[in-house]
Amino acid sequence: MIKTVDRLSYALSLLSGLAICCIVVLIVAEIFLRKFAGISLHFVWEYSVFIHISAVFLGAGWTLRTGGHIRVTLLRGLIPQAFEWISGLIGLAIALFLTSAMTQLALGYLWSGRTTGTTTDTPLIIPAAFVVFGCGVLTLQIALRLLALLLGKELELDTTGEDDPAPIMD
Repeated sequence: MIKTVDRLSYALSLLSGLAICCIVVLIVAEIFLRKFAGISLHFVWEYSVFIHISAVFLGAGWTLRTGGHIRVTLLRGLIPQAFEWISGLIGLAIALFLTSAMTQLALGYLWSGRTTGTTTDTPLIIPAAFVVFGCGVLTLQIALRLLALLLGKELELDTTGEDDPAPIMD
């Protein structure tokens, strides 16, 4: 189960990176078209915000799994085992709340049919769905981290080796 969630988190991190690259392409296209063709892509800035927030949440699970989130290393150094349990439980509670709140928000968008109200009139359920999915995977990754802690398994993947593939690729 852990490997399956790791693979999903990894795939979402790749999608997150691709999304950031798409933002760059959209903005560069907007700049060049405005400068040289006198055309403005009116949707670029709005969609860039949607893509960016989606990318943040889609990449959050993999960032946690590979140890990329910011931590309080002083407390971790003093009481490592207790710190992992306490931070994991607090993190899980926050992630569950966030996932629940974002799901309720997204369902509200879906039921009301709310849109951006701009010229694109984008249904807000679209970007919200990506955020909810990313929150769900992050919550699952935190829960599995606690399970790994309980079972005495490695909490984070070492993906720093240049010649070795990430353990999820075995």
